[in-house]
Amino acid sequence: MKTTTTCLATALALAWACMAGAAELPEGTVISAANLDRIKNDTFGGQTIAKLLTDSMEMRIRKQGLRLPLVAAKEITMDPKYLEASRRNVGKATLNAATRQVEGWEAGMPFPDVKESDPQVAEKLIWNWYYGQPRGDIMAVPNVQYVLISGEKGVEQEQTWGFTRYSMKGKLGANKEVEGAGKELSRTIFVAQKPTDLKGLGTFTIRHDSAQMEDVWAYIPAVRRIRRLSGGAWMDPIGGTDQLQDDIEVFNAQPSWYKGYKLLGKRWILAAAHATNPAWKVNGKTVAERYPLLDVSAAPFWNLNNDRYEPREVYVIEAITPPEHPYSKKVVYMDVKYPRLYYGEAYDRKGELWKIFDFHSYPGKGVDGFHDIRTTAGMTIDLKRNHATAFFPDTSTWSTNPAGITSKNVTLQELQAAGR
Repeated sequence: MKTTTTCLATALALAWACMAGAAELPEGTVISAANLDRIKNDTFGGQTIAKLLTDSMEMRIRKQGLRLPLVAAKEITMDPKYLEASRRNVGKATLNAATRQVEGWEAGMPFPDVKESDPQVAEKLIWNWYYGQPRGDIMAVPNVQYVLISGEKGVEQEQTWGFTRYSMKGKLGANKEVEGAGKELSRTIFVAQKPTDLKGLGTFTIRHDSAQMEDVWAYIPAVRRIRRLSGGAWMDPIGGTDQLQDDIEVFNAQPSWYKGYKLLGKRWILAAAHATNPAWKVNGKTVAERYPLLDVSAAPFWNLNNDRYEPREVYVIEAITPPEHPYSKKVVYMDVKYPRLYYGEAYDRKGELWKIFDFHSYPGKGVDGFHDIRTTAGMTIDLKRNHATAFFPDTSTWSTNPAGITSKNVTLQELQAAGR
């Protein structure tokens, strides 16, 4: 019945487009400032181009040279273990309105069947993202490239980092043991490798499975000392980048740290859900060779013009920040079929658009065969600074659920050893 309804809706959209003198664009069409007005009422995948573009996307096309090569949408295979764990949460996991914490969750999405009519729908969707990202129990990504880009001058600096994230609970692999008495959700080590003046700088983070603020320690190689960071570190900038800790993968906060959420609706957008990878070719001799998705031929030098974009249906969720946060709100765009954020916008305290987040992903497989979703490229654009920070993991060395890594390998002592 669902397939029939979807086909009918697509047929009606195509019929309307034909009556209006529009056309269904072929795969391979590239949306740009040169053709946007001409093709805006045409369709792709049964959706008009006008409806596939957010306001900020259209602004970037018209003013910043963004180009969007179109490809047909494809289904994404979710891991059976993930789907089964999510199903087990139906009727079991609840969102306590008083504490704003989820109760009864063990693994997977806590609310796989949430309805738009549910008064807690927006917050439950964010919890699906927070708990239910299909990324595996262990993420070992030894090489990650941060690229700092001036909108006037181009690439300013390239930094190489590495990180390991270890889940303490919510596991789906062979080892489903809940560690740390169930009080910790995950542990993460993040250490700089290049350039020389950053080498060894790093952080160790314990994310609690509660409203408690994260415990974060930084290793400072210049003095060979560990420093504990404040409880508000989740709102702090990451080094000299354009990202806050809260901006990692668009949204990186424990949901209850925000004041509240509102579902603005569902819509279709163009997103890179089957993105080209690798997006960072480690041995490339020039900037263009190293980052093949990045268009460095003209200002503002940060557009991921060489990827492929497909129609995806998303939830649009508004997240209201606490008073001490630099932003007044975030708006995020989450796939309706699984918890993936493709796009986001952050607004300043005057309500003006400040930053844009554009993250590209692709389906991968862990060492144990687990179907995960991996980021291949991410862009944080600071419109006020005319500056951006790109994020490119080395997908050739990314390992999900590798053998031999335990919680003992993700500790403060390991951070200190890695920094030295």
